[in-house]
Amino acid sequence: MNRRFAGVWLFAGALAAGCSPGPVPAGPPPVVVPRANLPGRFVTVGRGPVTSTRTTDLAVFRGRDGRDYALTGTFGNCGGCRGDRVFVWDVTDPARPVRTDSVVMDARIINDVAVNAEGTLAVVSRELARSRRNGIVLLDLSTPAHPRINGEFWETVTGGVHNAAIDGRFAYLADVGTGTMVVVDVSNPADVRQVGHWGLPAHRGMYLHDLSVKDGLAYLAYWDDGLVILDVGRGIAGGSPQAPKLVSQLRYASEWHGARYGHTHYAIPYTNAAGRRYVFVGDEILPADADLTKPFETGGYVHVIDAADPRKPVEVATYDVPGAGVHNFWIERDTLYAAVWAAGIRAVDVSGDLRGSLRNREIAAMSTAGDSATSFLPNLPMAWAAVPYRGSVFVTDFDSGLWVARVERKR
Repeated sequence: MNRRFAGVWLFAGALAAGCSPGPVPAGPPPVVVPRANLPGRFVTVGRGPVTSTRTTDLAVFRGRDGRDYALTGTFGNCGGCRGDRVFVWDVTDPARPVRTDSVVMDARIINDVAVNAEGTLAVVSRELARSRRNGIVLLDLSTPAHPRINGEFWETVTGGVHNAAIDGRFAYLADVGTGTMVVVDVSNPADVRQVGHWGLPAHRGMYLHDLSVKDGLAYLAYWDDGLVILDVGRGIAGGSPQAPKLVSQLRYASEWHGARYGHTHYAIPYTNAAGRRYVFVGDEILPADADLTKPFETGGYVHVIDAADPRKPVEVATYDVPGAGVHNFWIERDTLYAAVWAAGIRAVDVSGDLRGSLRNREIAAMSTAGDSATSFLPNLPMAWAAVPYRGSVFVTDFDSGLWVARVERKR
């Protein structure tokens, strides 16, 4: 299989066919023990069990009705599961998430859900549609407990969209088919139009997995091509959403089982309270013969990039959990909240100057293994994403659905 599709087929029945460049065995089930005497702990606040299928990414937002909501994606194309819907949760009371609706569409993988800053529009990425019209679906959130489809765009992204980011009236899409970024204007959901495009020079294995946009810069997780920073309105390289311009590129390699990988999977900028400007970049390294019904070992780091000058990014620190790779993460109030596959979730202090390994900055850890009554597959933790929101941490687990937790500091 062409490796540019590795991220797309991550769980699409092709874990056994090319997620890693080499035949790395799954090995024995991982036993990941948190560091002893952590200064805090996670406390489970509430659950939103998903027992009918597997769960992917999430977005949490304040609705126009003043209540809080979460949208979670689904994953199909595997035995007994379906990836054709977005679940809607009222999480105003974090201790009692209530599923209020689901929005069904033509897809077999809904990998990502993004909501605009106003809480009025959601962009849903879709892959493996039976009609082969993949791209994105737009949801009207005027009645947030019961969203409705009010637009779609697939014409130039028929190969699928793996992840999306919304910034103002523009949505930035990671196009599976071409391995490039497509920019669309979503101000009129009934008439979405492509306005911009950017990609590295085409080469074998080129794959854009994810992206984020903040303050006029786009941060692209470009798999084995590393981190790419684009000017989409900041002004430092004369770029705009319609004509993105390259600012910089940083390649790196991570070691796992004696091999070296890029596999840049996720990238978000963050400026901490001390004024240090960083980009946090995650790997995704998976065994080629992993069995989704059994525990398996993963690899991957969070690479901390000093981006004080985005034209000269420099890696200064790393965070990893031995025996388990980090998947998606978010940062708030100088705390990194990371979903760490079989190791559940971690909270990590990222205040001040960051240098070297951040393992000794761990604050708290928690497993996301569900039981037989609350899981699609019980006792098989696979934490996918962690998003802090209004004092709680909302987490999705591939096999058990939605979790809500909070961090308590020990006395």
